[in-house]
Amino acid sequence: MDQSEDLGRINRRSFARRIAAVAAAATSGSGLLDPRPAEARASNVRVRVWSEGTAPRSVYPDDVDGALGDHLRRQTGLEVKRARLTDPAAGLSDEALDATDVLIWWGRLRHAELPDHRAKAVAERVRAGRLGLVALHASCGSKPFRELMGDTCEPGDWSEDGRPERILVEAPDHEIARGVAPFTIPRTAMYAEPFHVPRPETVVFLSKFQGDVTFRSGLTWTVGQGKVVYFRPGHDAFPVLYHPSVRRVILNAARWASPTRA
Repeated sequence: MDQSEDLGRINRRSFARRIAAVAAAATSGSGLLDPRPAEARASNVRVRVWSEGTAPRSVYPDDVDGALGDHLRRQTGLEVKRARLTDPAAGLSDEALDATDVLIWWGRLRHAELPDHRAKAVAERVRAGRLGLVALHASCGSKPFRELMGDTCEPGDWSEDGRPERILVEAPDHEIARGVAPFTIPRTAMYAEPFHVPRPETVVFLSKFQGDVTFRSGLTWTVGQGKVVYFRPGHDAFPVLYHPSVRRVILNAARWASPTRA
């Protein structure tokens, strides 16, 4: 047998081994091939979308965690899970939090029902740089957010009259504003300054309402070693969280706040 025949057999065996490896990957797990290299797959941002589970079904049929979770799950580089106040340990067990990079929080009506020790568990992980927090709309009144801010976190005034909100981009170069131009939400709730929070690192967005009412609606902080984002647009009586620009901001915020920064 000459050298060319030996090389041909070696090449055929190598090719067969590669085909077998691909077939094994295709039949394992979900059965779908992930074309990214292993190091990229390992860097996925692990997102947990938390809600009280109180949104009107006429607006959010699978509640807020369902609406946001289903959308974020379709984005690249994210692994998304959902949690609710009614879950064991309020969906925030130590095991669950340790398997989370970014916690997206929706709360409005049941802040007081969250066990104090679960709120502290969230805040401790944020301060340690193990967890990022993205608080949406009335979640500024949640226990974890107030614990991290050390203030009342209340707006100066608010209204649920369903009037428009114009959102301006104050920091267009910030990662959270990537791909976001000024936009209008047709119907939503209104918040007004002063917003009783510590001075933010960056005011990314500013909201304007009728009557020259303004509100700093996209804010960031570093608390200890962790990242915290507040994004105001929301209210579950209106389908605000389906707005494409709102969803883009939340996606950007999750990536920015992640300790892994994938």
